[in-house]
Amino acid sequence: MNAPADSNTRENANTNTDISITANATGFSTKTLNPQILVTLWNVERLGSFSAVARETGWSQPAISQQIRKVERELDAKLVQRTSHGVGLTPIGRILARHGQLIDNRVTQAVKDVEEYQRNGSTHIRLVAPPSVCSSFVARVLVHISKTSDIRVSLMQMEPPEAMDALEQGLADCAIIFQYNSLPALVGPDDLEVSPFGIDPLMLLISANNTIARQYESSHLPVQLVSARGEQWIAGCETCRANLVSLARTAGFTPEITHSTDDYWATQNLVEVGMGVSIVSRLATTAGTQPDLAALPIADDNAFRTVCFVTRKADDRPAVARVKDEIEKASHQYLESI
Repeated sequence: MNAPADSNTRENANTNTDISITANATGFSTKTLNPQILVTLWNVERLGSFSAVARETGWSQPAISQQIRKVERELDAKLVQRTSHGVGLTPIGRILARHGQLIDNRVTQAVKDVEEYQRNGSTHIRLVAPPSVCSSFVARVLVHISKTSDIRVSLMQMEPPEAMDALEQGLADCAIIFQYNSLPALVGPDDLEVSPFGIDPLMLLISANNTIARQYESSHLPVQLVSARGEQWIAGCETCRANLVSLARTAGFTPEITHSTDDYWATQNLVEVGMGVSIVSRLATTAGTQPDLAALPIADDNAFRTVCFVTRKADDRPAVARVKDEIEKASHQYLESI
């Protein structure tokens, strides 16, 4: 959020709100940084010129230049540099700009929270969730909530990385995400709280006529992923693709990925017509699996994902707690206990 400055402050970008910081091995002495300069640097990086920043924020260009030069003197380091396209940031400038982006996001979120509360009190909840969760149990939960309370939930499909970004940027109030055990956990801001709901096993989706499927029919033993090394592969979203590559690497091969789609029905159709095999979650298969396909358990200790609920720690609205509790109760029917 970049609210224009009033006429009394536009020519002077300095404020009395300073944050004391102590530098480390860079050799900087103890300095003070005005939070506004961090946001200004973020705007410079985002917009690419002082004139564009001035138009958006209401500061004058001389005030912006003065503000930046002052901090450059204090830190004894260049923060901006001229480029062929306008103005860019130096490496140190970009470091500070990252913090400015966080400040800008939090101020934007504060304004949105107040506006939302003024419009709808505290009962409108914005929930984001991946397609497999939306198509399995969340929709039924939202119907139940709407019939038994005055809570209004807006649902949007979103994969985990985008969901975490939406929470950080104030575009969502809570999220359902999944985390593959084969991959590093998603890292979000410290003000987010992640609550695991349960485990969702992964399955090998393959034609029922495939030799691997017929062998499973005889043995009923989880399949070794390496047995499908000669198959072409259909990947999902970027996170799902990374999981596929990781599991295949552990099994000793590199998958030949020929198609990518996060649509489960499209994946089924591609497998059905012989375009490859895929790894899908058991939760996704609850929406239905075509009769000529088989979803087989995988013999790998990392062949699962954990489904979690994410909120902001400071959001103690009863409506958020109710949504979380209802979704968690419904998830027990579909997920394994942790």
